Amino acid sequence: MNTALTVIALLAIFLLPAGIVFLVRRNKILGAIGAIACCYLVGFAFSTIGLSGVGYDKNLTTTVAYVLVALSIPLILFSIDLRSVKKLTKGTVVGFSLAIVSAIAVAVAMFFITINFFPCADLAAMTIGLYTGGTPNMNAIGAAMNAGSETISAANVSDTLVGGIYFLFLISVAPRVYRFLLRRRKKKQQPLPDLTEPPSEENKEEEEKKDDFTFGFSIRDKKCVLKLLGAFGLSVLCLGVGALLELLIEGTVGENLLYILLSVSVGGVAISFIRPVREIKGEYALGMYFILMFSLALSMSIDWSVFLSDILPTLAFFACAQMSVILVHLILCRIFGVDGDTAIITSTAGVYGPPFIAPVAKAAGRSDLIAPGVICGALGLAVGTVLGYGVGMLLLLVPAA
Repeated sequence: MNTALTVIALLAIFLLPAGIVFLVRRNKILGAIGAIACCYLVGFAFSTIGLSGVGYDKNLTTTVAYVLVALSIPLILFSIDLRSVKKLTKGTVVGFSLAIVSAIAVAVAMFFITINFFPCADLAAMTIGLYTGGTPNMNAIGAAMNAGSETISAANVSDTLVGGIYFLFLISVAPRVYRFLLRRRKKKQQPLPDLTEPPSEENKEEEEKKDDFTFGFSIRDKKCVLKLLGAFGLSVLCLGVGALLELLIEGTVGENLLYILLSVSVGGVAISFIRPVREIKGEYALGMYFILMFSLALSMSIDWSVFLSDILPTLAFFACAQMSVILVHLILCRIFGVDGDTAIITSTAGVYGPPFIAPVAKAAGRSDLIAPGVICGALGLAVGTVLGYGVGMLLLLVPAA
């Protein structure tokens, strides 16, 4: 291994995502691709360096990737206010519960359908995480189940391709389709806003909910930096507790990531109830930056021969899974009387998580559903990782025919 190339690779992991975020926010084409997909593309380009025979230490970049995703989970969860779940209407609770049920049912069904063709307990577990809160859940579950760099990378590429198509559907004709297939909730006519008046508390809440889950925050003073450093320290503490538990129980560190996954997930949720920590601005953005670094590091670590053999079956698995999850959710919403607008928002919360709620809600002409949708997405982030991992471990116990 070339030491200089390894140092350059590590510097790239930590610095390049910042440039990618800058470009994605200013270029429409890159914005449509997305920051995570761009990180994977850059990582794939880096990974070809080793094909010449001399390259960087890919084992090290893999280890760095797994540490980064473990640190990202608590940072993302710190910003969640789970107490806000009590503000959700009955229809929203039912709609999002059906989204979770749909993800689990489809993932388990896909597992049993494909078990005799290729081992897919990890893909089924990642499917549950992905469709109950988004990409952070999927990546954390893949790392915890030792799915491998190639499988996780293939899953992210598949999610980008299939998920991109569904998102275009959501912001175009989906509102009309959902309202046609499901009853449309009657909404009271609202008077036109008085532009001379300050924004209402409701509108402020919607904007705050939306802004909490974007890269759109700015560091204005040293206090903000210190608070974010404090939040990062707490995420390191959560990781350290998990590593210590593994060391005490298993006698090793890094072999069984169950303890780390539980520690960062449960610790992140528990600490989110501490109001000063929860209200630190930029925690979610920092956590997502760690996801970008993870994406870059993981894609830099792939073995191309393994990746190319994984990509087609993984793409087929996630394409079938996503279409099935959407259809099952739609059918269940019809059975349980969930209206079209609520169904489309809760589906978005499950498939994509909080960041995509605002554009879909506005495309549907329902900005009032931004806050409930973000709450559902945040709840999915909180429960999806443990839920997906738990089901995945149970599926590993099922023998092939």
